Amino acid sequence: MSASAVRSSLCLSRFLSNNRSVFINPIHKSLYSLGQRGTPSVTRSFYVLSRNKNLKSFEKIRLTNAYICSCGVHSKGDEELVAFLKDEIENEKKAEKTFDASKLNGFQVELNEAEVTLTKKLNNEIIKITSNVNNSVDAEDTVLDPNDAKEPQEAEMLAKPEFTIEISKGNKILSFHCTFSQTMQDDEPGSEPYNDVFQISEISIHEGEFEDHTYTVSGDIMDGYLYDLLMNYLEERGITNDFADKMMAFFTSYEHKLYISLLQKMKSFVEK
Repeated sequence: MSASAVRSSLCLSRFLSNNRSVFINPIHKSLYSLGQRGTPSVTRSFYVLSRNKNLKSFEKIRLTNAYICSCGVHSKGDEELVAFLKDEIENEKKAEKTFDASKLNGFQVELNEAEVTLTKKLNNEIIKITSNVNNSVDAEDTVLDPNDAKEPQEAEMLAKPEFTIEISKGNKILSFHCTFSQTMQDDEPGSEPYNDVFQISEISIHEGEFEDHTYTVSGDIMDGYLYDLLMNYLEERGITNDFADKMMAFFTSYEHKLYISLLQKMKSFVEK
């Protein structure tokens, strides 16, 4: 390259350097100036401030959403559930029936959530009845008369849990596993009605706690006369049909209290 050409290039370079603002869009001039050497801290400060502002805004939104999910701002479904539970609790309390446990023929009552234990000492024997009221409620069957113009009433809800009677003498235990009899309609005229409120499902005799390997015999295959004698054996110890009716009423009342308590706990849980 000739000397004149070099000089021309240098002149053009100086001209562009001194007048570069002419070729820069005025809108971006201030941003470009912030980016010049000698002002890095200003540029970084503006960038950081802008970036932190955006991050704080994003974090605020994210934390707000997390707050809604974790603290349970109630949805429409929650509100409807709480409203229903409130009405249901009020209705169940109106229908609640109490039972005086002192009517249980001298048995001492011990309650542990759904588990019920009745205990009584008679002479040299200890009589213990254990039961669990979970899943024990069923509607009492009603017989409808087609000639009756009255509307059928709602069936009564009764708790009929299985129960075990243990009669202890020393370390020996005679055990009866029993069930409440289901209401049955006998279609055969002249046949004897089935009057027992409860029935023996199986019996066993063992020492200490009942084990899976303990032998039991079903009441269904037991000799009929032996079955009647065992029912008399229980009756002499106060476990009669009348007592079974009282026990059923107690189970029904207690199970209903547990149901109301469950509804109240559920309502409090959903409201949080």
